[in-house]
Amino acid sequence: MIALPQRLPHVIWKNDRLVPLSEGWLAESIEQSAAAAGLLHWHLAPEVARAIVVYLENDWIAPALSLDHLQEMVRCSLEGIGYRDIARKSMIVPPRVSISLIELAARAPYEIEFYPLLKQRLGDALEVQVAGVRLEGLRDCTKILDAAGRWRQTCVRISDDIIYFCRTYMHGATPRMVDLVIQ
Repeated sequence: MIALPQRLPHVIWKNDRLVPLSEGWLAESIEQSAAAAGLLHWHLAPEVARAIVVYLENDWIAPALSLDHLQEMVRCSLEGIGYRDIARKSMIVPPRVSISLIELAARAPYEIEFYPLLKQRLGDALEVQVAGVRLEGLRDCTKILDAAGRWRQTCVRISDDIIYFCRTYMHGATPRMVDLVIQ
């Protein structure tokens, strides 16, 4: 797998944790700001997010920026194009993170090793106070843990156990609502 360089800076999030900035996260934040100002499904949110991303990719030098600085950047951008009502309500929503179950299973191919590593990754995500967690690669992860070349009946139990573990952990670990998507 080829990893492309991160061209956007990281955001210094809560607990001084660095979170990678994405265009989708910016667009979601701007959409939420527009909704708070009374404009549901504001069609310019992705365009404003794209403009900020282009600026950060081409002109921003530092590897990170503070949450306050990012919020100010969004606010000024919105005011600059004449949307002061949205700018007043501007906010940066908590990020969403993805965790590769395949990567975890490759590092810990036995269930006894896998679950503590999964718990650690979920805990790290919740500590950053994310809005959502996406767990990717459940089917292939299950086959690795079951040492199966193809899907078989024993994979169903492992898959169900992973789903149950994640739901239980997420529900018990945080009093606030966090989206959980398992693919």
